[in-house]
Amino acid sequence: MSTIPFYIGNFVSCFVPNGGRRSRVRGSINMILYAPRIKRLIKRVYNEKVKTIKFVRQINLNRFACVVNDKYYVKAFRNISLKRLQEHKFLVDFVRPHISVNIPEMYLEGHMPMYVTEKIQGHPISDFDMQTILKNEKKIKKQISEIIKEIQQIDINSVPDYDRFWFGLQPERQPEQSIPTGVNPKPVLAHFDLNETNLFFDDDMNIIGIIDWDTLSIAKNPETDMNVFNLFWNMFKRSHNVA
Repeated sequence: MSTIPFYIGNFVSCFVPNGGRRSRVRGSINMILYAPRIKRLIKRVYNEKVKTIKFVRQINLNRFACVVNDKYYVKAFRNISLKRLQEHKFLVDFVRPHISVNIPEMYLEGHMPMYVTEKIQGHPISDFDMQTILKNEKKIKKQISEIIKEIQQIDINSVPDYDRFWFGLQPERQPEQSIPTGVNPKPVLAHFDLNETNLFFDDDMNIIGIIDWDTLSIAKNPETDMNVFNLFWNMFKRSHNVA
């Protein structure tokens, strides 16, 4: 059994449907089994001994995330093919040099792919009160617009011609809005999952990091990413009873 202090909390129920005590126990065992790989990865890449691992709830049961030593954000994927892993790695490496915000790097440990941000930079939106968030709403949207422009300036001609890249991985949640008749826009790269939970902010609510790049794809509509952000942003406000 690993000697790492684990902070399980309520998070483990996400690994097995329907929650329940037995599900939580099974979820705890699942995460502990992955601990040695995470330890090896942090030691190999950052030459640092792992002292704490805090697991974070993930809705998608095919992945989980954790914070190591209150410093490294690690997202691990399960049941993923090497071909798809290579596609993910290519796209993340393809985008990182062109974007002004932090993007996680991808590593492979024992055939398990992981996205890692070197350090937890900034704060998730949950660290701010709603009054501060609303006060900075225009500023956040302006930054999102600028980030989308950076992504769209990347030449997509070098992207491998896989069908997967021509639509988002969550089309049922993030449909591309229809393109007006007579308009023939140029296809662009799109994050496809720009929502408030995937952003990291500094103390002044400047966006300094973006996660969840596994949905990166080619969009036929240049407005896709902004439409996605507005969709989730409005849902976020409604969940806090803000019109």
